[in-house]
Amino acid sequence: MISQELLDYIRTQKQSGISNDAIRHALLESGWDQSDVDTALGSLNQQGSTPNQAASVPPATLSYDEARESVQKMGKFKASWRLFQQSLNLLRQDKEVMLFPVISSIAIFIVTVLFGFGLFLLYPLLGFDESTTSLSQDVALYSVIFLYYIFAFFITTFFKVGLTAVVYERINGGNLSFSSGINRASGIAGKIFLWSVIASTVGIILQIISNKSKWLGKLVAGLLGAAWNIVTLFIAPTLLLEDVSVWKSIGRSAKVFKQTWGETLIINISFGLITFAVVLLDIVVFGLLAYGLFMAGLGVTGLILAGIPFVLSLVIITVISNSLNEIFKVALYSYARFGIIADGFSPELIVGAVKSDAKTKSAT
Repeated sequence: MISQELLDYIRTQKQSGISNDAIRHALLESGWDQSDVDTALGSLNQQGSTPNQAASVPPATLSYDEARESVQKMGKFKASWRLFQQSLNLLRQDKEVMLFPVISSIAIFIVTVLFGFGLFLLYPLLGFDESTTSLSQDVALYSVIFLYYIFAFFITTFFKVGLTAVVYERINGGNLSFSSGINRASGIAGKIFLWSVIASTVGIILQIISNKSKWLGKLVAGLLGAAWNIVTLFIAPTLLLEDVSVWKSIGRSAKVFKQTWGETLIINISFGLITFAVVLLDIVVFGLLAYGLFMAGLGVTGLILAGIPFVLSLVIITVISNSLNEIFKVALYSYARFGIIADGFSPELIVGAVKSDAKTKSAT
């Protein structure tokens, strides 16, 4: 996997005049993975490209303050809209990216149904009573929930890691297939599983606190859960791209969020508003369609005819929205951790999104 050590080594060798072939040969002889070496070389080659080439590289004098000033002149809404468009352009180039959230959602649905059926069978077998429950019953119930969390976190994270692999390759000028993204995720399945156990442990503890407490305890559990989600917002790219333990990956994820928290929250809100506007338009269009079919005398049949495409459109909107959010996170992570400006993104929007105390250098 691509690490800061690998990138620093390649930069040092290139500055010494060593050719790409010689650097590649030395790294492969040392046991580095060929795909990681090629991706790292490609990304650093892009950063040294001329302005006429495809890579998006900021001018050598572009600093964090200058980037922020450019964004402020542009306006937050316009900047957010540009990032949305640029993320959408990348999604158009790699439409297979949408397969990851689609398959993930299907898998989660199947697991939820299976565990729901299991709980349905468990309740009468353990003699649950609506008014009181014993310790053994609580242990059995929370054990099932904990197991469900592990499956759910593993599935969600696994496909996010696969999506991250494809997007990271694309923003560095490459083109990774869906199956290659799955293979990348499979290569770190052990790390993903360990992360799933940790996340599930946190989740079940917060669930117990919420269930066993009054309103104050529920509030605390909710706040802790929100904080945990923020800290682990960048966990997928961290697990994939950082050659560190899962615990350190959580710390790295938190560090990247600290560096980018303002822009990340603003863009997430902006993306959310754009998605909300699209959903609202979708509701109006299909609402009018359903009304027209109903008034035309089709009755319930008309409502069903309008309802089916309406549900499908909501699914498509959700998939696209989730994909765009992940693309943006990978673009931010690439610069925050490796100083790489994502191909296809405006340099000032990426440079200005990362705090100056973390990244003020230009991409050279």
